[in-house]
Amino acid sequence: MENYPSYQRPLDEPIWGRSSYDIHHSTAPMQSSSVLTQSPCPHHTTVVQSSSKPPAESDIYRVGIYGWRKRCLYFFICTLTIVVILNLMVTVWLLRVLDISQEGMGAMKIGDDSLRIIGEAQFERPVRFNELSTSLGGTLKIESSEGVNIIARNVTAHQTASLNMKSDGTTEAICDQFEIWDNSKKKIFFANSKEVGMKLENLHILDDGGSIFEGAIQTDLVRPLSNKPLSLESPTRSLKLDAGQDIELNSAAGEIQLSSLNDITLSSKKGAIRLESNDIFISGLPKFEGRTGISHFQLCMCDNGRLFLSAQGADCRAESQICG
Repeated sequence: MENYPSYQRPLDEPIWGRSSYDIHHSTAPMQSSSVLTQSPCPHHTTVVQSSSKPPAESDIYRVGIYGWRKRCLYFFICTLTIVVILNLMVTVWLLRVLDISQEGMGAMKIGDDSLRIIGEAQFERPVRFNELSTSLGGTLKIESSEGVNIIARNVTAHQTASLNMKSDGTTEAICDQFEIWDNSKKKIFFANSKEVGMKLENLHILDDGGSIFEGAIQTDLVRPLSNKPLSLESPTRSLKLDAGQDIELNSAAGEIQLSSLNDITLSSKKGAIRLESNDIFISGLPKFEGRTGISHFQLCMCDNGRLFLSAQGADCRAESQICG
């Protein structure tokens, strides 16, 4: 090491002042004027010293954010952190309150091709769906304080039928034909603008006063309930039974009564009227007392066809007040 000159550098020199080095040789003379000889040691340390002055404070370039910019950056980071934490807290709270899961939200479960609601659901806007059903064993309840209106439309969006259940208690069905079918796909009732039909084995009218029909009635059979009499009444008008062929009134185990406030007329254009029975009772006929005064009577008829009773053996000629 004695063969190399000594290099010195001030110890108080800053790091940024080491961009250029001034190498000062020491004043100590070289101990040998010959070419540098190799040191017996293969490794050596060279000390370099510089006597240059450090740069001024104004020439120093500082890397980083200082002062009010640094404080604003810290404030922004803290504010952003608080907002993110509050957002996460509100999100977790909404998930807990609304019960949002992978299957749906709360009582509403969303499937691939269906929407299932557990419990009651309230809709404030119109709802459109192809099918509405309940779970197995449940009942479907549709409730509205202003009424329920069900509308059906065709492919061109024109209304074809509607069912309107109003809040005042009236129900309206608007359609071309109204039909009722049973579980076996058998039509039991239909109504359109031309006719109303019922295909039933028995039509039971529960009202004690019976049923009132303003027009004509066409039927194959009129039959009462078991152990109940059949009564055909016309309180103020005539009763007319009309058929293209025969009319048969049959009571297998009861009575047949025909009563009217006015006349009851039995007429036959070509045939005869037959009364076939072991006992025929005609009561309420006017009586004519003969000379004998016995209790047996004979049946007499006036020229106009009126029947009256007369004493047995008496003259059937009656006074004008009877046959008049």
